[in-house]
Amino acid sequence: MLFAGPISALYGASQEGGIKGSVTRVTDYFTEKGLSHTDLPAALVFHELISVGFAAFTWTVCYDIQPGVRIAKPLARVPGASKVANAFDRALTFSDGKMEKMRWLKKIPLVKNAAPRRLTISLAESLLFRGTVKPVTFGVKLYLSYKFVVWGKNRTTPRRGLACLTLALPAD
Repeated sequence: MLFAGPISALYGASQEGGIKGSVTRVTDYFTEKGLSHTDLPAALVFHELISVGFAAFTWTVCYDIQPGVRIAKPLARVPGASKVANAFDRALTFSDGKMEKMRWLKKIPLVKNAAPRRLTISLAESLLFRGTVKPVTFGVKLYLSYKFVVWGKNRTTPRRGLACLTLALPAD
């Protein structure tokens, strides 16, 4: 409680009525940008579609180029690499057992002919890559979601200028 006053004052909450003032400022900001609370579902769906698409893309790329193999070969000469390799092999053996139990996975056409161990490794590689670039991609996905919602709103709202122009044209 000792820090609540100074921290809220630091963010300007005491100037405009506490948290209610902060919510008002955020609402005003989005309203200025042409967004409202009704646009949130479309933005969330688009954001998640981008996320799923990026996840599938990175998983596919990692499956094809195998970045772990390219990195592991030079690191194999590092002292202690055999201990790490043994732990990695145990983890892969465990994941092989889990993959065997996922019979539904064999029904997916893209995955049906894929090597289960390679799928597991490429998933781990893609998760590592996406986790690394998340600070950048999160902002990009938010911006793209914003642009998508604004674009969608502009498509559905009638344009007065064009309507006036068509009414002013002479009839044939």
